[in-house]
Amino acid sequence: MKSDKKIIKNVMLLNKNIYRNNLTILNFGNASYLDRINHKLYIKGTGFNTEDVNENNISVLKIKNNVLKPINKIKPSVDTIIHYSIYRALPKINFVAHTHSTFATVLAQLNLEPECSGTTHADFFYKNIPLSLKLKNFNNNNYEKEIGNSITNRIKKEKYTPPGMLIRSHGLIAWGKTAKETLDN
Repeated sequence: MKSDKKIIKNVMLLNKNIYRNNLTILNFGNASYLDRINHKLYIKGTGFNTEDVNENNISVLKIKNNVLKPINKIKPSVDTIIHYSIYRALPKINFVAHTHSTFATVLAQLNLEPECSGTTHADFFYKNIPLSLKLKNFNNNNYEKEIGNSITNRIKKEKYTPPGMLIRSHGLIAWGKTAKETLDN
C-alpha cells in the first residue's frame, strides 16, 4: 500500500508533466489517482497553475457510498466528478488526466472525431478518436456530472476501451493504469 505522501507526489508530478509536455496552458487541466483499496481520490486542487503545482496543491477526498468528501483543506477541482465517473466505468484504471492541448481542444470544440490516419494514431486508438456524446439535460448544478455521463456512455458504445476521448466542445481526457501510460495516452 502506497503512503498518502508518495501518492500525492505522483499526482503532483503527473500534473506537472501535463504542462511540461504542452498538453495544457495556465491552470487548465488536471490529473488524478484513485486508491481503490483505501477509497481515496487524489486530484489537483482548483485554481492552481499546472506549471507550478506542488504537493500542497493536491486535494484528497475520501469515498464512502459513492460520495466524495474532502479530507484536507485543498478545494478539489470542479472536474473531480468527471474523473470519478470514469473511474467507476473503468475499474482497471488508476489515473485520469484532463488536458487542453491546443490541437485536441480545437478538435473537441469543433466536435470532430479524427480518423485513424497513421501508425502513431493506431498505436493508441484502433479507429477514430472518440468524441463524448452531446449533453442533454444539464445546468450549472450538474454540468460536470453530465460531462462524466457523456464520456462514460460513449465508452459503453465502443467495442473496445479507448485510452482517452475528446470532450465535446471542451478538451481532452485520457486514462491509464499508470501515470506514464496516462500521460502517453
